[in-house]
Amino acid sequence: MQEILKGIKNIIYDLGEVIVDLDFHKTEEAFKSLFQLKDKEIYSYQKQSKIFDQLEVGAISPAEFRSALRKQFNVKTNDHEIDAAWNAMLLQIPSKKITLVQNLRNSYQSFVLSNTNEIHIQFLEQELLPEHGLKNLNELFDHVYYSHEIGYRKPHAEAYSYILEKHKLPASECLFIDDKLENIETAQALGIRTWHLQDRELLYNLL
Repeated sequence: MQEILKGIKNIIYDLGEVIVDLDFHKTEEAFKSLFQLKDKEIYSYQKQSKIFDQLEVGAISPAEFRSALRKQFNVKTNDHEIDAAWNAMLLQIPSKKITLVQNLRNSYQSFVLSNTNEIHIQFLEQELLPEHGLKNLNELFDHVYYSHEIGYRKPHAEAYSYILEKHKLPASECLFIDDKLENIETAQALGIRTWHLQDRELLYNLL
């Protein structure tokens, strides 16, 4: 693994399945149950409805997101039920991941580039980070960029260019780690070094 870090000065981490353990099936099943769906799928690891994309780039607010879901499926679920189903995929941040990032931060500038949304980040900060003594990810990484705040989501090139240009980073000195191939391919096209992490446990090999 030392070869992958040769010449690297900056590490850009995805969140889901890289830092945060996920189980997409839990959210799939929670939505099916909440909206009384049988075979229809509105969210999965492979694809998601347009409304989720809009939430992830900040085009709609969490309140508008919830209202749109209620209207689409003609249900009277409350905010808590929708948020609980949406957050069901977020399992944990292993303590070993916290230690790994902290150790690597001593030698590399660290970034987060995540397709995410206000509801997930609120859950992360209220439920998952406190057990590690953290209030937010800015305490763990040098710079944190969420799609709903910057207005761009992966795999659009603008999401990566936002970081490169803002921090004046040579692409060849950056390692981008993500679990989705489409996100990796865009980064590669921009000259960023990449690691397609297909097993979240392999991240520990960086040390």
